Amino acid sequence: MESYEETPLNDTVELPIKPGIPQSIIVRVMEICGVEYKLKDANMLDNKYPVLCGSRENIENAKEYLKLFTESRLLLRDIARLARRFNTVAKIYTEDDDLKYIMEIVSQDVTNRDKLEVLDKVPESKEDCETLDLCGKKIYVYV
Repeated sequence: MESYEETPLNDTVELPIKPGIPQSIIVRVMEICGVEYKLKDANMLDNKYPVLCGSRENIENAKEYLKLFTESRLLLRDIARLARRFNTVAKIYTEDDDLKYIMEIVSQDVTNRDKLEVLDKVPESKEDCETLDLCGKKIYVYV
């Protein structure tokens, strides 16, 4: 993992983290993208705010992963809530390996995760399927 201290100062970029993003998502983005977490002082407001620091390339990756993690978490939460309401297990499949990895991780943080199953391959049975679009990537939900 690359630390921001190893990069030249002029190459270090900061990404302010918006309020409401869970710490579990921030930590996972730090692990995957090789960025560091810092608290910066806001001179005008006399308080501190969180930022991610790293090279420009790592920060661009971190932006993408923050969006994917956050959107995946919201999507899986809603799917799990509906699956619980209808007393069924929702099987989720995607062809994108990064998104599949993210969904496996995020599904551990979701309430009613026993109602979710992330699949490695397309089910052979002819079940009902809904196709969802998450950040330009296709997700198939089988019920």
